[in-house]
Amino acid sequence: MAFYICAALVTVIFCSFYYFMKKKYSYWYNKGVKGPTPLPIVGNFLTVMLQKESATEYVKSVHLKYKGEKLVGLYRGFKPVIVVRDPDLIKQVLIKDFHIFRDRGVSASSSRLSANLFGAEGETWRILRQKLTPVFTSRKLKEMVPLMQQCVDKFLKYVDYLVENNVEHEIRSLTSKYTLEVIGSCAFGLDLDACKDEENEFSIMAKKIFTPTTYARFLVLLDMIIPGVRKLFTTSTEIQEFFLGLVRNVIREREGKLAVRKDFMDLMIELREQGKLSRRNDDGISEIELDDYVIAAQALVFYSAGFETSAASMSFLFHELALNPDIQDRMYNEVCKVYEKYNGQLTYDSLKELPYLDMVFEETLRKYSVAGILLRKTLETYTFPGTNVTIPEGTPVMISANGLHADPEYFPNPSKFNPENFSPENKEKIPQCAYMPFGEGPRNCIGMRFAKVQSAIGTAAFLKNFKIERSPKTNTEFEYDPTRIVLITKGGIWVKISKR
Repeated sequence: MAFYICAALVTVIFCSFYYFMKKKYSYWYNKGVKGPTPLPIVGNFLTVMLQKESATEYVKSVHLKYKGEKLVGLYRGFKPVIVVRDPDLIKQVLIKDFHIFRDRGVSASSSRLSANLFGAEGETWRILRQKLTPVFTSRKLKEMVPLMQQCVDKFLKYVDYLVENNVEHEIRSLTSKYTLEVIGSCAFGLDLDACKDEENEFSIMAKKIFTPTTYARFLVLLDMIIPGVRKLFTTSTEIQEFFLGLVRNVIREREGKLAVRKDFMDLMIELREQGKLSRRNDDGISEIELDDYVIAAQALVFYSAGFETSAASMSFLFHELALNPDIQDRMYNEVCKVYEKYNGQLTYDSLKELPYLDMVFEETLRKYSVAGILLRKTLETYTFPGTNVTIPEGTPVMISANGLHADPEYFPNPSKFNPENFSPENKEKIPQCAYMPFGEGPRNCIGMRFAKVQSAIGTAAFLKNFKIERSPKTNTEFEYDPTRIVLITKGGIWVKISKR
């Protein structure tokens, strides 16, 4: 008798589980949205959870697989997620209906540094964006160019030393030294001497930011099944304490002095003296307290985005120049002409006279999209224009930037490195929101122009002095590390560098 009761109980549990799964995973089918078949409990992200591929690469594969579909349905655990493929609908999400898709919906950890410009939501984001925008005006960037030039000079001396002594050097770590030096100088007024100190505390911290611990990765994976669960767990405070200490030291050193550098920290100190940051809206005035933690949170984002992403882009660019000497020669000739015209110095205005360098940089960002997924969350029930698909408030939205960039519908022969994709006549043919290395709309990357300027100055100076060629360790195809936050190649990026 007991056996039959147990068997019946097991059957009931199994059937209940089956129908629960069937109901949960029929969500997109019932809405007429196609998508890959989910697995029980984990949904569509098993390979990401097992760290066999990154979320960026997985969503890219989904984008490319469902050709002709405007929308694709996925499940993150039990949570329905929609991937928007069509540039016109992407434009609706990122620009026209931005007020509905203002927030990223990033599930933050319990760290007090989570209140940063990248992850902030609602009025907090609006206030931070409004107050931080002055850091990246043309006038500010123009003032930063001499600081960048000093960093370039140190970088060139270091590379010259490597070449003179036949020291092999992986190009990603090499470009990281340059961008780290620039961020230290332009954001915090610090001389990091990154080229001399192999284990600078800033470079050590960068590795910790972009190489999450096993515990941190576990929390991210758990959060994929149970959204929001990360907030219930404490995380390491090492990164938080580092940036909090950095901010407090800089504030203490500059307190009571005139704002000479006019850099990121000068602006933060100026805003801090106001006590609270405010913004007038339809409901009155919104305010946030600008304490040391909020400043440290912005410093973390500025440091992370400005250092790692630009270093990655420059390293991929140098890799392609080693494989394409004709492109390198054309860039070199253009750079030499501008240097000659401006008496051996690059200025902010002279960068406008390097159109081919800009084309190569844009093509690098297309082929190697460092930040490959754009995330949004709907703040109300929304029907995508021209479709019958309606999603409820709180639905996560994903847009695969690197999927769009690898889509032959917008970029013929996308696996080929072809700067002509961004010639003036071809650039006009690219649909809006089909090319978005820095995002699009009001929530695009605030440091976009800073990234372009520091990369252009560093690349031009490097090409003026050095030639890049293949080495025996140069790979033509990359395998990417699925455990890393940004696009990182396994085995590094190796080229041969020689003097001009």
